[in-house]
Amino acid sequence: MNKTKLAIKVMLALSLATTPAFASQIPSYDMGEIIISADAYRLTTDTETINIKVVSPGKTTSIPDILRQVSGIDVQQRTPYDNQDGTVKLRGFDTRRFTVLVDGRPISMSGVMGGNYVDWNAIPLDQVEKIQIIKGAKTAQHGNTLGGVINIITKDAQTAGGTLETGMGENGQYQYRLHYGASSHDLAWNIYGSKFGRDAFLRNNSYDADQYGFTAKYRISPGDSLKANWHKTKEHHGMIIPNYPGGTTGYDRSYPVINATDAEKFLGNIIPNPGAYWEKNFTTYDATWSHKTTQGFIDLTYWKNDEKRREVNYSSGAVSLDRTVVTDLSRGWQLKGEQTAGRSTYAYGAEYKQLRYGYGWYTAGSGMALYPSQKVNLFGSYLEKTWSLDDRWTGNIGLRYDKMTGRPDAASDIRNVDHNALSPKLNFSFRNDQQTTTFISVNRLWRSPSMAEFYWWSKNYTSTDPKVIGDGLMLNPEKGWEYELGVERKVSPQLTTKLTAYYQNINDYINFTHQYPYSCYNIPKAKLWGVEWENSYQLNQAARVFLNYTNQHTKKEGVDPSDNLGLRHELDYRPRHKATLGYQYDAKPWHIRYTVDYTGEQSANYPYGTPAIIRLGGYVVHDLAVTRDLTEDSSLTLSINNLFDKHYAEQNNYPMPGRLVSVVYRYKL
Repeated sequence: MNKTKLAIKVMLALSLATTPAFASQIPSYDMGEIIISADAYRLTTDTETINIKVVSPGKTTSIPDILRQVSGIDVQQRTPYDNQDGTVKLRGFDTRRFTVLVDGRPISMSGVMGGNYVDWNAIPLDQVEKIQIIKGAKTAQHGNTLGGVINIITKDAQTAGGTLETGMGENGQYQYRLHYGASSHDLAWNIYGSKFGRDAFLRNNSYDADQYGFTAKYRISPGDSLKANWHKTKEHHGMIIPNYPGGTTGYDRSYPVINATDAEKFLGNIIPNPGAYWEKNFTTYDATWSHKTTQGFIDLTYWKNDEKRREVNYSSGAVSLDRTVVTDLSRGWQLKGEQTAGRSTYAYGAEYKQLRYGYGWYTAGSGMALYPSQKVNLFGSYLEKTWSLDDRWTGNIGLRYDKMTGRPDAASDIRNVDHNALSPKLNFSFRNDQQTTTFISVNRLWRSPSMAEFYWWSKNYTSTDPKVIGDGLMLNPEKGWEYELGVERKVSPQLTTKLTAYYQNINDYINFTHQYPYSCYNIPKAKLWGVEWENSYQLNQAARVFLNYTNQHTKKEGVDPSDNLGLRHELDYRPRHKATLGYQYDAKPWHIRYTVDYTGEQSANYPYGTPAIIRLGGYVVHDLAVTRDLTEDSSLTLSINNLFDKHYAEQNNYPMPGRLVSVVYRYKL
């Protein structure tokens, strides 16, 4: 039987089997669920959200796995727990071009010599309460972004009690998570710790991580409070090594074939050998003072990162390379406030980021000097007004100022740059009738070069390498305009549908791939446009079906004819079509999550350095998770990822795991 048809029949059977529940039967036990709000930037003063998706952490391994179901988001990994600039794409943009926050604090810093690198695994999954998503550059509150904002909100420190989780699964999956919080008078606190990982699916590519941290919140007065966070992640990641007959690292038939081109590389294009790994020690600190005013609030936050990455390689069983790179010493502060007056709400704020690296060292082996070559300062400020024109029209107007300053640190060949811009924002919503709302948005786009782009452009500015493109040319910020039109309609008490169309026209798009010869230069134009269709149908009080579809297009103009790093006329790995069909059921003692994810055909330049183009075929993956409440305080979750054992790859030549079964036990303290 066709597997897709079988999946649809399973969903229909489940929906017919689930009779309507009375209000008293609707589960109050939250089972540690995470709410994803695909927020449409509603332009109203309330917290209205759309497209609610509830996902059990028992069937997820990271934030990217949770985001897969959201329209307008692509997730493409080489292996589970993989992290690259393009692991998560928001409306076709990689992490250099959208903003990721945790509780409003930026986390996409300098990191791993890549600039705006996001380590999704460093975000403690068991602490996440909800994820808010703003698609596009609609809001003046967040600058230097094209794709939008993903704000990951963690659990409130005032929540008393905690949870204990333990789980295991195929391919050596394991997880142990504990968090506990309490409050006394004016002080509330929360501590947490977790250990998780899995064996290698690709040869040598095992993963292990430890996380722990605490949050404390102290009420100074009825209107003032102070909140402090400390978080630490330690990761150990085995590097993907070649695995093919006749290869220099040998061949192990129990792992998929990986050729030398697709193996990970150390700096200097060094191929890793069996046992090679990198490990990272990442610590974050932040403190926020909050003050409530009569009609608003003021928040002031200071934050700091401390990240070190150690890389180890072996040769003939002995350590041939052992170096430590201080990849992130960034710090900064941000001020934001809000005040309501009549039918209007005024928002204002400023932020300052100092992106920094540190000095590294070699314990074994030798190579390039490990020093902080450049430093970048980013300043932004904004004013924003949201107001109700009448009972049907709501408007939002904002103005943002951004400034980038780039300077040499311990290197003489880094150039001095200064960029700044004003970006106006204009958004309106119109309530056509009680069931229909229309949204329209016109916004100025601006993004300064990332740390990596700034570094390689500087290094190659006076290059004599004939393969380098863009030497001797200035590197300008990306800028342009974004247009969006959306309509949401409540078709019936059960069915809600939303259709959004967007178009972005970007001038001076920065064409850069982190591969030799590291050419970094502006091309005249890039365009991204598409349609997102989101639907939710409530079968009864206990069951819901949702369908999300994305159609996206990209176009590049003016790529140098000799540039063989990436496609010349479109962006790599942007599937034209993507859809998710999901079924959710919640009535004590059962909770069911069943999703069918479709990803269409993708194109990419492969192998790098040649003009060859590959077509990665489309695929459908089914995931199922069933949770049984054992008591009011405990539950057991059985998850089956890739239910029908589909053979597929999210990136060329990196096969993803087949069917994986796991079990998670959760106890509420």
